[in-house]
Amino acid sequence: MKRITVVVVIAMLLAACSEDVNTIGRMATSPGSIGTGMQRILVGVTDLSTGEMIATPDVTPVAVLRDDIGSPLGEYEGEFLWTIPDVVGVYVFYVDIPGPATYQLTIDAKDLGELAPIGFVAAEEPLQVAVGQQAPLSDSRTLDEVPLDDLTSDPTPEESFYEMTVAEAVGSGPSVVIFATPAWCTSQTCGPMLDQVQEIAPDFPDLNYVHVEVYENIHVTDTRDLVAVPAVEEWGLPSEPWLYVTDDSGTVTAAFEGAVSDDELRTALETVAG
Repeated sequence: MKRITVVVVIAMLLAACSEDVNTIGRMATSPGSIGTGMQRILVGVTDLSTGEMIATPDVTPVAVLRDDIGSPLGEYEGEFLWTIPDVVGVYVFYVDIPGPATYQLTIDAKDLGELAPIGFVAAEEPLQVAVGQQAPLSDSRTLDEVPLDDLTSDPTPEESFYEMTVAEAVGSGPSVVIFATPAWCTSQTCGPMLDQVQEIAPDFPDLNYVHVEVYENIHVTDTRDLVAVPAVEEWGLPSEPWLYVTDDSGTVTAAFEGAVSDDELRTALETVAG
């Protein structure tokens, strides 16, 4: 059984820099997870002199999607998203990808500078389960078979999130499935998705909620010993955390990697709550 990356992979391609460039854009979306059509892409901005992530809510960047030779295909305004509230964040771009191919994003980050091109590949079939696909009917562990302390590393767990398997949840109505391991997700681009869902869930009481701890053996002290639960492979997850929303037919209607804003999450839940 495979191990997955504990945090969101920060990938940077085609980022050759001139001497007068002080900042650089880094893709905070996992390689292989970008498909076609409208895609959610996260981009961090790093100060080259300090290595710090310096994206700020005071800047509204503009990205231009280009083909592999640099011809422009569309322009998109980004929105700032805290990944660790009031500490560090990234920019979110919703970009319309015309087809599987190699692309570039060039970003004018205003006061932060114009960023070198960020290259990425859009796949016809992304690694992970995507919007529009049927949610895998994973037989995840529940309180009926495993003590709560072995089901989650969340220090303040909501027990109702562990009463149904993924299969039971998505097979019985609109659902929210969160793949996250709070104890190990500690990077600057690993957002507190589980906490957000716990806070918002009371506003949507008719939805099913399932938290899937990414690792079976959450009490190990060495990350090299972590073993992913079967659902990670069944959903094709290249990283964590991921949050999925499904409708009453079990179809994925929204998917978020790494971090999500409250507005994005509420909109996704309102869509399936009716």
